[in-house]
Amino acid sequence: MEVTETLALQAENPGLEALLNKLQPLLDGGRLDNLVDLASLLSDLVDLLDAPLVEKLSVQYEEATALTWNLGNAIRQAKAQTREQPTPPSLYGLLSILRDPDTRQGCALVLRVLNALGKQH
Repeated sequence: MEVTETLALQAENPGLEALLNKLQPLLDGGRLDNLVDLASLLSDLVDLLDAPLVEKLSVQYEEATALTWNLGNAIRQAKAQTREQPTPPSLYGLLSILRDPDTRQGCALVLRVLNALGKQH
């Protein structure tokens, strides 16, 4: 399309002329390129978000939510048990807590997590 045809089209369509007038500052400042890049990025994201990826992300979200929920509940329960005791437990009292299988299970979990972190580091 030649420039004269474009000018003739603008004269016929006042809406197109108004749009071009509003886009002119974006064109002059090079900001329209940023909008085009953003549209390209969004298009690429839409192409990447196929059903398996969305399912994988949703499973990871559910796992993270469950972990946060369980950790929050454990902290609330531990705080409630700690508030029930007027004085901090003695060393013997701390060691007697290790008799509880749930405590040993929790210690084993923490140690395994620390082991995995150590291997990654």
